[in-house]
Amino acid sequence: MATQLAGVDDETAESWRLVHPEVDQTKKIVLHNVADLTVSGIRRLCSSYGTVVDAYKTNKAGLAFVEFSNETEAALAVKQLNMKLGFNYNADLAMPKETLPTITTDATNDEAKDVPLTDESWERTSLKRRFNLGFSLPLLINFPAQESLATSAHYRATDGCLKRTDPELFFRIYNVQELFDTPKLMLYDPEELQKRNKASEKKYSDERNHFDGEFFTYRGLTEEERAHFEIKYCVVCKGLGFSYCKDCGTHYCCIEHQRQHLEEHNRYCSPIDPAGDTPTEIKSDTEAQPAATNVLKRDPLPAKVEVIITAVLTPDRIYVRSAEKSAIEQYVETIGEFAAAGLNAAPVVKSKAPTVGDIYLAMYEPLGVYGRVLVADVNAKRSKCVFIDYGMVAFVSNDALLLIDDPVLAHRKVLLYKVCLTDITDEQGEREKAVQYLLNLKDRPLRMHYRLEGNNIVNVQLQTPEGESVNDMINKLIKIIPLKNIRSDSYVMYKDLTQSVPAVGKNKQIMILNRTTILLDSRITWISLEDLPYLKNLQSMLECYGKKVAEFEHSYLPREGEMCLVECLKHWYRGVCYETAGDGKPAIFLCDYGSMTLVDLSNIRKIPIQLATKAVRTHDGTVANLDEAKAEGLTLDTMFLDIYLPENELVTVDVSQTTFEEGLPGTQVKETYTLINLHELDIFFNSRNVTL
Repeated sequence: MATQLAGVDDETAESWRLVHPEVDQTKKIVLHNVADLTVSGIRRLCSSYGTVVDAYKTNKAGLAFVEFSNETEAALAVKQLNMKLGFNYNADLAMPKETLPTITTDATNDEAKDVPLTDESWERTSLKRRFNLGFSLPLLINFPAQESLATSAHYRATDGCLKRTDPELFFRIYNVQELFDTPKLMLYDPEELQKRNKASEKKYSDERNHFDGEFFTYRGLTEEERAHFEIKYCVVCKGLGFSYCKDCGTHYCCIEHQRQHLEEHNRYCSPIDPAGDTPTEIKSDTEAQPAATNVLKRDPLPAKVEVIITAVLTPDRIYVRSAEKSAIEQYVETIGEFAAAGLNAAPVVKSKAPTVGDIYLAMYEPLGVYGRVLVADVNAKRSKCVFIDYGMVAFVSNDALLLIDDPVLAHRKVLLYKVCLTDITDEQGEREKAVQYLLNLKDRPLRMHYRLEGNNIVNVQLQTPEGESVNDMINKLIKIIPLKNIRSDSYVMYKDLTQSVPAVGKNKQIMILNRTTILLDSRITWISLEDLPYLKNLQSMLECYGKKVAEFEHSYLPREGEMCLVECLKHWYRGVCYETAGDGKPAIFLCDYGSMTLVDLSNIRKIPIQLATKAVRTHDGTVANLDEAKAEGLTLDTMFLDIYLPENELVTVDVSQTTFEEGLPGTQVKETYTLINLHELDIFFNSRNVTL
């Protein structure tokens, strides 16, 4: 059986085969117009697309072959090289062409020298060639940055401290290391201050000074002399205090004692009196109240307490309130007062612009009542706010923010607590199931055990009234157990998968994921801006699961039309087995990216039902007026596509649908097509018609 390389004459192809007789031709590409490049230059040119195993220039001027480590890298190189503007490499896979076999016999030997090509072998050897024009690689999407509303950083202003809140900043979960093991709370370097005190002790160690018991004291000094040495004592151990609170002047000898005293310190801490440079009057524990009304305060929780979930931010970050009867009554009264205050409140924008750290009223949509909000970030039209008494973070229109006339009401005691659940898995599995599970527990009292670090509620364990561990249940819901690569009855067919309906309307933002079919029937594969977070989350789940099963040695050959998990360009995707073949490289359709590719069996795994059944939110769409423009002579070159049909960029379009019947009379079937009208392309078409 004679073979030749596509696009290459027989002499050149034979020269290549003599140098590389045993190499799989599907891993190689052929390049044209590279006479000005050396072999090293060709290697550097192609190395950005994969591992270059070999490069070879032929006797024919401007023609070269490049071999990659696998066919996926070769296909990527073909696509990218042909997209280079200003170059005409005409890259293509060095695919073998088949010629019809002939049966010849020798006069002395009746055995056939050439074996006839059977239907089965023809099917196997020609599969790649038949898909050469149709296959493409998945787009490595540059997902737009998402602004999450559930992370701790969004509860703080850019300067690191929200105004009108107490030092604990309870809208953020701290690491205890951040609170205590940094010099931020120290007005003096402890080591330097200790050296100064030791020097003072040595200098004034005379008859006026002596040791009284365990601790060093000074006697015989005037008040002015004593003030010179700034000698203060730790409130915990009565030793020399080397650091102090800048608000109330309480001194500590070490970080450990500062940590031990923090809870009690926060009860009475008051700003230093500017006139006397001494702390204001300290009340007893029973009378301890905030000295100022323009700060937010809350009471400490018992170590073991029943709580009710009010908001779920992530599977490991939630807001809770006490389930104690008196706390519930106080909570209902508080939210009722804010709901009533919002009925006659004036808009903020009529008197001033919203300010970061200020407290206003806004409509709490889930309940349809007004609630108190703390502004975390201000933009031109809307501000990021946290609903203090509900624990929900949301964007609120600046026009919808209302003033609170009563400052005492605005800074009413907070009855919510942000808690951090312990030992929650960081796996990117079915996290939405865990969130839904927590939402279903919102109305039930839960037993909470926790540890207090830096006045933050961490290492939280929750239990249901039945004794079930909420933390363990969350992990069970998130994790996806790896499936062994064996055929079983649990599989999903692509035809049974849910396909989302594209949102029809004007001025929609979409991203083009694949345009390889644009030359055939003017179709593109696209996804809406609103669905990109869904695809990003799905991709994270596939990557996480793919790492689990990457080491499975047994290959998995899916049925035709069956969903599977495939690895391509070192990433994992959902695939549909389009057509199997005996060469071990079935054709796979990557349904979330609209790409057809050939995948080695070693890179195919069985996909769990949880991932297989997630809806496909990408769509096919016909580009409006493109067929007519092509009929009039429009050339769709790389430059044109990059300008008017760019991949990996958000473009503004109008989306519409049309339905018509296809088939013979009596057997007609209604087909619905999506029409994509790209704004920039439409402007080009209109200008072209004017020119003509």
